[in-house]
Parts: sequence; structure tokens; C-alpha cells
Amino acid sequence: MSTRSVSRRYARALFELTGEGVKLRDDLAKLGEVVQADQIAALIEDGQVAASAKAKVLTKAAGKVSKEAVRLVEMLCERGKVSLLPEIAEIYDELESEAAAEVVADVVVAAKLAAGMEDKLAKAVAKIVGKKVRLNVSEDAAIIGGLVISIGDRQIDHSLRNRLEGMRRAIAA
Repeated sequence: MSTRSVSRRYARALFELTGEGVKLRDDLAKLGEVVQADQIAALIEDGQVAASAKAKVLTKAAGKVSKEAVRLVEMLCERGKVSLLPEIAEIYDELESEAAAEVVADVVVAAKLAAGMEDKLAKAVAKIVGKKVRLNVSEDAAIIGGLVISIGDRQIDHSLRNRLEGMRRAIAA
């Protein structure tokens, strides 16, 4: 069984708690980041360290988190699945976004966006997809200019690199 399907089961169970007023998005994001830290990752892999000790270190490193998040960490440590936390956080985030009719769009730009452009871009993408959009903006100078928008399995590539490559292929043909 893939880790994604196992992570999905945990994420769905946690998402069901939102109906009871429990909000875990921020806690899961914090814990996911902590698990990916080099020193913590080494601790997780160490078979000599007890599960309870691992759980204490993780929750202490994450700072203030809810009791539900603490219990989740303890359970995952006991079952040897604490390394799934980043994936669980990602799937939980997707479930919350779907429930809120919100789409996450990954946007790659060549240089930092000017003030106010991120909001304008979010509104423009929202018109295209018909849902509220949350942007994850990253920079990559390799695209030279323009931007690349990824929404799920759909990609809109308006990068200068892509246009130049298209021109190169047209000339070579």
C-alpha cells in the first residue's frame, strides 16, 4: 500500500474532526516542517529512541499545538509512521480547500511580484477556475520572464522560456 493512501486515511479522519470545531491546518503544517528538519529526521529514524521520547521532542519543537495534534504525533510515533506527517498535512490542506471551494494554484515567476500583483493574479485565476484561489508563489529565474501556473493537473505556461523554445522548434522544422 502506498504511503499516499495511508496518509489520506489519517488526513480524512483528522478532517472529520473539523465538524466538531477542531482546526488542525496550522498545527499539521508546523509538525510537517519539524519532521522534515535534518536533526529531527535523524531522531525519527533512530530505532534506539522510544516512541514516547520521539513524540515529546516533536511536539516541543513544534511549539504550541492542540491536544489533538499531540495525540496524533504520539499515535504516529507508536506506529512508526511519523514520517508521514508532511504528506498528511498536505492532504488535510487539500481536503479543507475542497470543502471551502478553494483551489491552490502554484505560481512560478521569474522575479518577485510587484506590490498588489499577487492579489490581482489570484482574482484573475479565480475567474478562470470559478473558485476562490490561494496562491503559492515561488521564484525561478530559469523561466526568464512571465509565469507558470499549476492548478492540480492543469498547467498554464506563459513563460518566456517556453515561448523561446517554441520559436526554436518552429525555426528548426
